[in-house]
Amino acid sequence: MDPGEYDRVFRLESRHFWYRGLHALLLRSLERYAPTGVVLRILDAGCGTGGLMGRLGRRGAVTGLDLSPRALSYAAARGERQLVRGSVGQLPFREASFDLVVSADVLYHRAVVDDEGALAELRRVCRPGGFVFLNLPAHPWLAGDHDRAIHTARRYARRDLRRLAARTGLDVVRLSYFNCLLFPLAAAVRLATRRGQPRSDLRPLPRPLDALLARVLEAEGRLLLRVPLPWGLSLFAVLRRAPRPTESVARARAFGLGGSARSGNAR
Repeated sequence: MDPGEYDRVFRLESRHFWYRGLHALLLRSLERYAPTGVVLRILDAGCGTGGLMGRLGRRGAVTGLDLSPRALSYAAARGERQLVRGSVGQLPFREASFDLVVSADVLYHRAVVDDEGALAELRRVCRPGGFVFLNLPAHPWLAGDHDRAIHTARRYARRDLRRLAARTGLDVVRLSYFNCLLFPLAAAVRLATRRGQPRSDLRPLPRPLDALLARVLEAEGRLLLRVPLPWGLSLFAVLRRAPRPTESVARARAFGLGGSARSGNAR
């Protein structure tokens, strides 16, 4: 993305409603699907300016990876030390290095030439029985000036992500749209204000409005882990790398779903 966008993200990530809502959803998913009392090995693949890493670090050892030196310098300024420069298309880690791989708003980027190959890489470094959490921009027809500013190459429908998961050997545990309540207004504004010039939507809001919108997204996050939402500006997925056939049932169940039927109830 444009260098100025990293500057904005660094300034706003800890307090902007979008990041507060997304991070809350990721952490709630972690609590639901990861075992308690276990120090997890976590990869934040496309960590950006590092705002999520500290929160994930409450549950384990977090490695942040990003292609942008500017983003990594901001993550280091937050105090993060386990930082690696690299591409999600060719991860510099051994197979099954992590219990959980988080990739929030990364695969859509034009620097990711092959999103299927990148997702296959996320699967490769995730241990059997582990999880991959994804968030991606939804609906190709919503592409607009903000997408140009952040170098969006593609937006996704639910069927697109199901297809990618199937091709890369990942099971879909949960798949839902996100940022649902604001969707009609935001979609109308984006379509009406297209000018063909890069223009970021990320900007500070009045504090009361920002707090209200954060509560809305946090409520949506709680809901979508029970019932998938029918529309939204983003698409959120919990994917799982199947455990090895030789893995014991007890060990398979130790990390979230195990051999339960819940994975068969994916929405």
